[in-house]
Amino acid sequence: MFGDNLYDFFGGRRYLEDPNEKIVITKKQLKSLREKAEQYDNLTSELKDIKVQNKELKNELKFLKEQEGNVKELQEQTEKYYNSLMRVQADFDNYKKIAIRDKNRVEEQVKERLLKKMLRHYDDLLRTQKAIEILERTDDMKKGFEMIMKNFEKFLEEENVIPMNCEGEVFDPYKHEAILVHKKDDLPDNVIIEELDKGYYHNNEVLRPARVAISKKSKTKT
Repeated sequence: MFGDNLYDFFGGRRYLEDPNEKIVITKKQLKSLREKAEQYDNLTSELKDIKVQNKELKNELKFLKEQEGNVKELQEQTEKYYNSLMRVQADFDNYKKIAIRDKNRVEEQVKERLLKKMLRHYDDLLRTQKAIEILERTDDMKKGFEMIMKNFEKFLEEENVIPMNCEGEVFDPYKHEAILVHKKDDLPDNVIIEELDKGYYHNNEVLRPARVAISKKSKTKT
């Protein structure tokens, strides 16, 4: 019943070691056994491949974990450098603001010194104008001088230099400088009765205090 196939399957032997226990199988059973043996060989080969793949995956996982640690360290360093950069940027912005403010302050101080010098010349012009008005036959001179005065006043206005009007006000040491004191019983003490040299504001701040004469009662009632 076995034929050549059975001979091939058992390696050339038709019976087992014990001649009293003979095995009889059909060709169909033999085919099934061969298929199972082939499946076993295939599964064994697949198992080896799986083991190899599993080892490779473990190595790859180990590498990824190491890389994860490197990435985390890199992220920490990057965050540290970024925070340092932000601090440097903030310091630079503050420095730039301070530099601009100092520059503007210096420019304003230089401008105020120049305006103060020009106001002294303007005082001289005002005095000269008053002297010319007294003279006779000076119409042309008056007109020319008036033109000079208007141009000067226009310049001051463009520079936002505003004259004070102090007469009748109460003396304020932040805006006025008392040069003379006149006895005036009909006025309270420290009322400005005359502007000797006009004071000026610049950008809403006192550029030059007014030099004034103030009142003072001759007798104090008790």
